[in-house]
Amino acid sequence: MMKNIQQFLLILIGIVAFSKTTKAQADSILLDPKIDIEVILPSLDSLYEIAKLNNPTLKQEAAATRSAQWAERYTRWIWAQNLNVFYNYSLGSLPFFAYADPSQPQAQSLTQVREGYRAGINLQLSVFDVMGHRSRVNEMKEKAISQKHKRDAEAQELKRKIAQLYTDMVGYSRLYKGRNEDFLMQVVACQVAEKEYREGVIHMSEYSRQKNVLSNAEASYHEAFRFFYSSLTQFEAILGVPLHTVMIKSKKN
Repeated sequence: MMKNIQQFLLILIGIVAFSKTTKAQADSILLDPKIDIEVILPSLDSLYEIAKLNNPTLKQEAAATRSAQWAERYTRWIWAQNLNVFYNYSLGSLPFFAYADPSQPQAQSLTQVREGYRAGINLQLSVFDVMGHRSRVNEMKEKAISQKHKRDAEAQELKRKIAQLYTDMVGYSRLYKGRNEDFLMQVVACQVAEKEYREGVIHMSEYSRQKNVLSNAEASYHEAFRFFYSSLTQFEAILGVPLHTVMIKSKKN
């Protein structure tokens, strides 16, 4: 028994470790400045469809729309609550008009029936129910239409946000890529300047200038990374699923 538990725990730990490793690899691809983010993600329309399926506000509006539609159907048939169909077996004396003699159907008299099966339909409607039913149905119908428009407006707003955040993410991705290239080039330039300074080819001031340019390039690189990473997290939040789960490509350019 203990051996089986240990094996299960080892398998569970392996699965967790593998999932973390896979996520880390996917994140490293997303954050790789050499890769264009729009290449490894689905199209904007596909991302919008994914967001529609996972957006909690849209789910709430869709549920409210279905509720309004059911309320309209219920209101259409609410008059039927006054309609009663009965079938029973009764004991006792019950007077009613009946044919006393089957051979003379025109001669009716009051007959006492002591027991037997009885069936019938009873419908009782007030004037208010009759006159106000159509208005209540129209009211619920308009509420259902209003709720549908509200859901559509929310979907349109989601599409607008998706497009805006996607554009920001792509823009910051390109800025991040450019700042990374500038930083790497300045690292090489600073290494050359250091070598030339040690050999006496350039003056100390030129070497200091190159170091200062490198510092500025590094600061710009980190700032671009911050903007890009922030845009990734914001887009992931509105998408509703981790970005690494929707990647379509993982190869570097």
